Amino acid sequence: MHRAKQMARRLLVALQLVCLLALGTIAASAQDFDKSRAIVVGIDTYGGGDFPDLAFAVADARRVGAFLGSQGYDVRLLLNEDATRERILGELFAAARELTDRDRLVFFFGGHGSTETIGDQELGYLVPSGARGVGGMIGMEELRSASQTMTEVRHQLFVLNACYGGSIGMLRSMRSFDRSRPDYLKQIVARQAREFIAAGGPDQQVLDGGPNGLSWFTHFFLEATEGAAADLDGDQIITFPELSAYLLPRASNNVQTPTFGVLPGHALGEYIFSATAAAAPAVARQPAQTQQLASAAHVTTRAAALPEVARDFEPMQEPIHDLYSAWTNLDIDAYLAQWSKKARQYVGKKSRPYAEIEASRRKLFKRLDAVDVTRYQLWFRGFDDGVASFDASYSMTFHFADGRVLTERERETYKVRQERGRWVIVENRDYVR
Repeated sequence: MHRAKQMARRLLVALQLVCLLALGTIAASAQDFDKSRAIVVGIDTYGGGDFPDLAFAVADARRVGAFLGSQGYDVRLLLNEDATRERILGELFAAARELTDRDRLVFFFGGHGSTETIGDQELGYLVPSGARGVGGMIGMEELRSASQTMTEVRHQLFVLNACYGGSIGMLRSMRSFDRSRPDYLKQIVARQAREFIAAGGPDQQVLDGGPNGLSWFTHFFLEATEGAAADLDGDQIITFPELSAYLLPRASNNVQTPTFGVLPGHALGEYIFSATAAAAPAVARQPAQTQQLASAAHVTTRAAALPEVARDFEPMQEPIHDLYSAWTNLDIDAYLAQWSKKARQYVGKKSRPYAEIEASRRKLFKRLDAVDVTRYQLWFRGFDDGVASFDASYSMTFHFADGRVLTERERETYKVRQERGRWVIVENRDYVR
């Protein structure tokens, strides 16, 4: 009996130590921020015209606002007629004036998005309340400009649950801080972060209806953060790589594929959340929401192999990131190293084996003086039998040695799988737009 009591006391002490260490991890990350502010926008009522009313955006905003409030954020909630262009931009510029390098900001938008093509440019917009045309909308360029105006705000995260929200991305980060370093958490908190997650790509509409009385994307965003499902390593901190690794496969479906990336000014910081695993309150479903859910009944998630995908989500993207880096550096050896020797490339109806890929690229690289990758985004398409599929959208300018300049704005697909312990490209379909 005495030995049993001793063992029980030792177990209790060990459990207390684990709890203290966990709390210490949270404190070590949160104490570096004096203020946490959230601008949360939800618009259901648009009053007809080109933008029909929505059924879930306000419920999304209320739930996201409640979650962020529970994490200690000062939440500025703008709903329906209060979410005008003036009010939204006013809150962003107020943050620029009032927040400092010791602060952080989340901007969440639930509502309509819009896009138009002018010349060879595809421009994206958020649609605030009262907008009757492009002049009343908030362009993605304006949003990026607002982010740069908030230069003193150390960490910024833009979460856009709107059609064409992925058009905010200028350049997907091709580098991240080394997670094997013992000071990883300290480094990503101390460095500037300018990151975004959008419910769909730059050319995609997104679902209004989804599980639990929320939109599809917001349901899984809260599952990842509020429900702490994205705490993949169990350290009580959800980093941006963990959030994207969990959320993107989980929220991807046969209608929309979320995307993520960084904005100008990003300096290898990572936005973080505390993994509190709060219980989600019930959401009262409105009649319009029930109708929306019925219309979205055909939607299927692409998260069948989620644990495997989440664990390897960053490594499986690396050969594609490194491919674009090789273009920028004009490094043909690094370019070819990303391909499987069994790979095939498809351009229209033409199929190339690896030997032809190598020969054509060596010839092209010799003719180039420089390559500028001005836009590059990647998003997850699916995972099946060990093969991950991605889409890439890019803008690249090729400067040839003879003085010729060629700009491409295209879209392509990639399939990757592991060979000898590393992910490599096994299939590429170019010019699929």
